[in-house]
Amino acid sequence: MSRRPVRPSRTLPAAEWWAPLLVDLGAVQRGSVWAGLCVRSVDLASGRAQVTVQWPGTPATTLLPDPDAGRGALLQSIAAAGPARLAAADDDEPTDSNSAPLAGHGWLLDELGRRSDAWYAYLAEPVELLRVQTDGHRTTEVAVGRTSRCDVVEVRVPLAGLGADGMDAGLAYTIVERAVTVAAHDLRPADPAVQGGRPTFSTGLPGEEPG
Repeated sequence: MSRRPVRPSRTLPAAEWWAPLLVDLGAVQRGSVWAGLCVRSVDLASGRAQVTVQWPGTPATTLLPDPDAGRGALLQSIAAAGPARLAAADDDEPTDSNSAPLAGHGWLLDELGRRSDAWYAYLAEPVELLRVQTDGHRTTEVAVGRTSRCDVVEVRVPLAGLGADGMDAGLAYTIVERAVTVAAHDLRPADPAVQGGRPTFSTGLPGEEPG
């Protein structure tokens, strides 16, 4: 537990370095549902953000955005690969993701970015956000590194209706707490190759099936 981020953002010193990027990606994802854009993964494990985006019927494209470059620069880099636009200005503080799974994924990206203090200010055990990846239809997986245990817990978040009723606010805290406090019998082995060879487990949110 700390009052300060492990690695602060250059532009938002009270937030983790990846926080502005996730908020901006959330805006692009929500604004580009019409085009079928899917922010497939955001990989942070190397300490440099790698973002993979894809449109229906096209190969995936991997970008290396500067998290502090701003929303306009991010949109420009994504739009160079395919159709994309930002969410409407009045949706900057989203309360309704509508029923589209991709919009729910965009809501979750925004939620994780806006509440990066969940990763340093609330739990005694050190954790790190390693990866956010989605199938674009059913679930998004948030990979939480449990630093002192040298392992990873991937928390699966169902996308159906995510953020639509205002009841999901604060979900970032729930995800981190779940990764730290989940009982061993609620963990399922996952592919360690995806997380750099660390022992990796998968679980659902509280009340969801673990495997």
